[in-house]
Amino acid sequence: MKPFYIDYPQEKIEEHQHAYRCVYCKIATTVIFGLLENHAENCEYRKHQGKWAQLEARLKPHKEHFDDPHIDEVD
Repeated sequence: MKPFYIDYPQEKIEEHQHAYRCVYCKIATTVIFGLLENHAENCEYRKHQGKWAQLEARLKPHKEHFDDPHIDEVD
């Protein structure tokens, strides 16, 4: 499941009563819909979060590690 990103800075769209958009890329929140890839490619928020997502993916344990038999396991 993909992470849901809703913590980006938002600003009110003046022409609408209850509409907001990303402060950086100016895309409406209803278009972004919580997905990082729905921000503009040059969006500062997307760039920053993308770096964290890549780092987190590298730090996660790989499944192969848990598939190897371990010496301290009991049959």
